[in-house]
Amino acid sequence: MTAFLSANPPCLPPFSSHRHLCGMIRVLFLCLLAFSAAAQTAIVPDNRALYGIINRASGRSLDVAKAAITSGAPAVQWEFTHAPSQQWHLVTIREGGEYYRLEAKHSGLCLTLEVTAGAEPRATTPLVQRPFTGGLGQQWRLVPTGPPGTFQLQNRLDDRVATLETNNKFNNTAIVAARGVGRSSQLWRLFQLQLKLATGPPYFAAPEALPTLGAGGSSELQPVPTPDGKGLYFNRTRFAGNTEGLAESGDIWLSQSTDGGRTWAAPTRPDRPPGLNTAQNNAVQAVVGPAGSPPSLLLLGTYDASPLRDQGAARVAVGGNGGPTPLRISNFSSLSPGTGFFMTPDEKVLLLSLERDDSQGGNDLYISRAEGGGYSAPQNLGMVVNSPGYEFAPWLAADGKTLYFSSYGHQGYGSADIFVSQRLDDSWTKWSQPENLGPRFNGPGYDAFFAVGPDGTAYYASTGAKDTNPKKLFRTAPGPPPVVDSAAIAAAAADPMSQPRALVTGRVLDARTGQPIAGGAEVQALMIGGPIDFRSTARADQVGFQMSLAPGRYRVVTTAGLLTRVDTFAVKAGESRRYEPRLTPATVGSRLDLPDLLFVQAQAKLLGSSFATLNKLAESLKDNSQLEIRLEGHTDNVGTPALNVKLSEDRVAAVKRYLVDKGVSASRITTVGYGGEKPKFSNDREETRKLNRRVELVITK
Repeated sequence: MTAFLSANPPCLPPFSSHRHLCGMIRVLFLCLLAFSAAAQTAIVPDNRALYGIINRASGRSLDVAKAAITSGAPAVQWEFTHAPSQQWHLVTIREGGEYYRLEAKHSGLCLTLEVTAGAEPRATTPLVQRPFTGGLGQQWRLVPTGPPGTFQLQNRLDDRVATLETNNKFNNTAIVAARGVGRSSQLWRLFQLQLKLATGPPYFAAPEALPTLGAGGSSELQPVPTPDGKGLYFNRTRFAGNTEGLAESGDIWLSQSTDGGRTWAAPTRPDRPPGLNTAQNNAVQAVVGPAGSPPSLLLLGTYDASPLRDQGAARVAVGGNGGPTPLRISNFSSLSPGTGFFMTPDEKVLLLSLERDDSQGGNDLYISRAEGGGYSAPQNLGMVVNSPGYEFAPWLAADGKTLYFSSYGHQGYGSADIFVSQRLDDSWTKWSQPENLGPRFNGPGYDAFFAVGPDGTAYYASTGAKDTNPKKLFRTAPGPPPVVDSAAIAAAAADPMSQPRALVTGRVLDARTGQPIAGGAEVQALMIGGPIDFRSTARADQVGFQMSLAPGRYRVVTTAGLLTRVDTFAVKAGESRRYEPRLTPATVGSRLDLPDLLFVQAQAKLLGSSFATLNKLAESLKDNSQLEIRLEGHTDNVGTPALNVKLSEDRVAAVKRYLVDKGVSASRITTVGYGGEKPKFSNDREETRKLNRRVELVITK
């Protein structure tokens, strides 16, 4: 072999130096790399679907900073929670073409690369969201690169690709355009969002709250029933009676029942076995041990000298005098301080919630098997169960196959939801598609820690309507198939986001001349009465505008300076529609709606998303210094009429102060509040009632 290398092969010319050989090898490698990329299967998104766009290096999602709906808001990465600002439509620029516009669900605006004409070239350029105009900086293609399913997101303007500004996992890291070199921070993958509802069995009855286990503003979570069904361990946080008082770290508490779990006695903080509660977070994860033997508790907490918080699992005999003993898990580590565990009663299988190098995003679910007095290195359960988000709270049912868990990543109804999946073989890496337990158990808030007792009764924690509420415990007994599940499935099938989109095109015209409005206009469509909060915004120029809308009924607001027109129309799935609103130049008495002015609920404090509209209004008033206006405030009919009038007065006063601060003379603005006296829409339903909470502008001079 040595002699062969020292000789010149007959098909190659002699090399003058080793450097030339390295150069040729490098060229050959690049050719092979290019061939490999070209050979990869093209990635073709579904125009009708919503996707999370996940960075390979960080596992974080393409997002819009602060979920802003304003034009110009920067693109960033954030831990994936399927928030609307992390959900993207990839809509082909032309049918059969390779370029797409990336449209954010929450704003209807598109991912945009902006390059100023004549400016010095920059190595990196921040990406932002803008109304779609059809420019090259808003056209992207998915270039397969790296492992199967990953791609570079390449812009048509200058072929640069979407890149993490710095290669890290930190939320709010900027997304920029940079020259593509194939590094992992430039690679992305799609995660399709689809709501799949569980149809059972098993079936559960309507949930019942367990008020005796609550304690005011404290949170109760992580319920674990005992094998005899007479005891319920849980974790309590923000409680003065805990080891650390009102802190987020919790203690273990125990309640007893004498009627099969229908009612529970006031809980106590157990002092046996000793050492359960420490100055760290503590929780019971499972009750284990063979039938007929004294049980043991699987614990979450720091029960050794490790300085890491909430890192480990420990085991302790319920009837013994010894303290908890940490479990020995081979190659155990987690990038996240938040961990979780479950163990089968025979102690052969340990399920873990960890963030590791092979995690899809945040925490993933893993399995460790009993071996040699400890447990094997954690093995990832795979990409079906695990999403780019955060999976936690695993609970394996008695059949050893039905896995309940909670997730921020899989499509749900709000914050964390509860899901179920079936193990398909003994590899523990093949699972059925996770199914959401549906609106009976999942809502807009936080729902998690579904634990099934020996009689089939399950317990879980929920915050109800808002994830900022305290977490409280609920019980659900085995029951018949609920009627609501069928209705929910039908509703999911009719979800407008799963149907072909309608294409709306047109121009914004001057009503006097019939020609496009000079200086351009903005068209915003807001869905009315749909199952989702969907909006789309387009910028209209002399050529026109186009919008991609989910099927449904819309309130469409067209604005150009102080000119505003409001229409309503409906679009069908796959429809092509022409819409040409005509704006009449403002005269004395003209009434203009300001639909984007939003306030903190029941307060006169403007939300930050209102400032873009107010800034435009201030500029228009300064450009038309002869105009004088009256701001009229309106509310819905909920609450006391006198208080609503006061609130509407305070809100228009806040708008006036903002405009004055921007340089508009106070003498040009008068204000009046009408409360709920002048509704424009029905107050019978929330989706139309909220449109009555508005500010209108009337030109008085």
